[in-house]
Amino acid sequence: MDEPVVMQKAQNEIGITALTLHAGQQPSDAASPGDSGTPLLTVPDLLMDGTPSRLLPPGAAQAVAEEGDVVVAGVVRAFRAWVHEGPPIALGPQLYALRVDRAMPDAHFLAGCLRAPANGRQAGTHASSSSRVDVRRLQVLQLPLHEQAAYADTFRRLTDFERLLKRAGDLGKDLVNDVGDRLAAGGLATARNS
Repeated sequence: MDEPVVMQKAQNEIGITALTLHAGQQPSDAASPGDSGTPLLTVPDLLMDGTPSRLLPPGAAQAVAEEGDVVVAGVVRAFRAWVHEGPPIALGPQLYALRVDRAMPDAHFLAGCLRAPANGRQAGTHASSSSRVDVRRLQVLQLPLHEQAAYADTFRRLTDFERLLKRAGDLGKDLVNDVGDRLAAGGLATARNS
């Protein structure tokens, strides 16, 4: 169900709606193996590696994130917000796409503000990790459009840095696992005898 979400200050000052909210839904069916369809992203997918784990038949998706939309995970344990880059994806329950009016807030600025950890905590409905985040209660820094660009660029760089840190962490885990396997197979003794 599409529902207009208004950044209050933007509405008051210039009188237009800047965002449209598309709420993900539980799909009724999945595509058969080998069929084409729309990839479905769910909260469990986000908790794994962020890759959609199944396809929906063409036309079955109720909420689809398009390139440039800001996607928000509305559950505390997986809370995050990002600008979707890539082909359209269907959204499962507790995932939301914010379609940004291209003349209004920069999508990277919006995603950067929304993903602040304090934002998720204050918009959470309960204190447990399974609690939901009310996306309507998330707060966005109110700045004129011309000032958002510097923030958007910094948020983009911060996201890139986070990706690099994750990649470095993944490589470090792989290295530790490989060295552990080598040691468990007697690799230390082999190195000493050489």
